[in-house]
Amino acid sequence: MASRRVWQHRGVAVDHTGVLFTTEDPSEVLSCMEDLAVRGDGRGWLNLQPWVDDEHQPPTSPLGRMFSSLGPAVPVATWVPAHRRGRRAVPGTVGISHAAGRFAVRRLAEGGVAVPASWAVRQDHTRRGLVFELPDAVAVGDILGFLLATIGVLSGVPTEGRWVADVAVQRSSRRA
Repeated sequence: MASRRVWQHRGVAVDHTGVLFTTEDPSEVLSCMEDLAVRGDGRGWLNLQPWVDDEHQPPTSPLGRMFSSLGPAVPVATWVPAHRRGRRAVPGTVGISHAAGRFAVRRLAEGGVAVPASWAVRQDHTRRGLVFELPDAVAVGDILGFLLATIGVLSGVPTEGRWVADVAVQRSSRRA
């Protein structure tokens, strides 16, 4: 089920499309990811997190978040597809904010999630999360599968196979 909203700030509009999906049927989000990859302009990205029922939501405190050295208990993953910036090719990236702490790559291995050998770890930080640079031509299905498995391992709350994706596409607004 997709929903749309538009956010606009300083002459740039960002269209957001929310996609609810399950691990068993990711077809709609995969279609959105394919569309973002084909664009190749660097103006689209996908944010992904598990759907967490109210009774499993972790307690939040603005003061606690401000002074915490960890990321969010409900992980958030972001995928930015490869694109061109002028003449320069910019590789795709995947980032995951999480509360699992230090050495997240090691935790993934312990949890049975192997980081593909061709993916470069650019950051593995307690607060800022985990960032990978992707090689050319990684299939969106492989990216999504990795993100779902990674979030499952790094999550501080139970994940039950239900997911929320926010597909964001930036567009220039024309002022008259």
